[in-house]
Amino acid sequence: MKTLHIHIGTPKTATTAIQTFCMENEAVLESKSYCYPLFPYVYKKVAKGRNGHFLIGTIEDGSGNRRIEDEEKRFRDSMRKIRELFQTFDHVILSEEDIWRLMDDYRKGLWEKIEREAKEAGFRIHIIVYLRRQDKYFISNWNQNIKQKIGTFAESSFHEFLEKANKKTRLEYFEKLERVAKVVGKENITVRRFDKGEFEGGSIYADFLFAIGLKLTDEYVISQGVRNVGLYGNIHEFKRVLNGLPQLEDASNERFIRELMLECSEISGEYYPCEMFSKEETEAFLENYKAGNQKIAEEYLHEPDGNLFDYTVKDVPKWQKENAFVYDDIIRFIGVMTSSLYEENQKLKSDIKELSDFAYRISHPLRSALHSGKRKKED
Repeated sequence: MKTLHIHIGTPKTATTAIQTFCMENEAVLESKSYCYPLFPYVYKKVAKGRNGHFLIGTIEDGSGNRRIEDEEKRFRDSMRKIRELFQTFDHVILSEEDIWRLMDDYRKGLWEKIEREAKEAGFRIHIIVYLRRQDKYFISNWNQNIKQKIGTFAESSFHEFLEKANKKTRLEYFEKLERVAKVVGKENITVRRFDKGEFEGGSIYADFLFAIGLKLTDEYVISQGVRNVGLYGNIHEFKRVLNGLPQLEDASNERFIRELMLECSEISGEYYPCEMFSKEETEAFLENYKAGNQKIAEEYLHEPDGNLFDYTVKDVPKWQKENAFVYDDIIRFIGVMTSSLYEENQKLKSDIKELSDFAYRISHPLRSALHSGKRKKED
């Protein structure tokens, strides 16, 4: 049966790597009757590889008001394109990690809408979701908001995020899966653990292919790509504070600061290895979700005696605002910024000199000719 595979993340589970892999291996996938289509839509801060974004993306007018009719038209146009693709391919793949959160926000009827489309067109819906242990996902989600200056939590401390973030739409995995399963059926949901030790074939790429019915072979290309490095040590706190500056409203300024922060991040984490929770806090946090996780192992992974995750918790210090490494990290950041500005200044000087020399030769053609003749004589 024709199958629409919808990879819905969750966030912080190598979604970008999977999307890049699918784009780079378009021809290989198509030779196996799988298609990863790219649509001609542009959304702010959304990479083209997120080809399922039309399912939850918004369209706004110049005043910031949603254009619901245009969103519906885009959905209809995209589904029409998918129907056309099914005339050539047996499988179509969409990927968008924000579905995991937004299907419980302003896209509450999303699965019913897609299911109606599937029944009308005669294709099957298959959902792939990667789950990461709740504490790791929650902390990583906060870290990403700080690093990328995303949304309302870009300036929030971890404590504020812990208090205010809607944990139900992020972390109660079993309840979310059940809501989806009521529409599409449990048999059409594939749950995968986001754990390197659990990946089929030892990599996220082999694991994803396995989830959609394929096997990783030498035909596929895997690029190194860009590592999605987090902010470690004290660097997340520096970026959190700087996110409040009006200058960082400019995207290029924000990106410049972020790149400097990332240059300091790993070394800060080496000198000050820490976590946002203490060991005891992590264990207490995870206790809220163990029962639901066990149900997922039983009902979606068919492992009645297994755990969804390894609950081993590292015993490392909890991050403290007043710690012994703050000043070293400040000095390190100032040094990296100064070095970066110096290198940029030197490059600009070199470019100016080249332009000046070129302008001089153009404005003095005789001297330029003499200079060229002199060089030939010397040769």
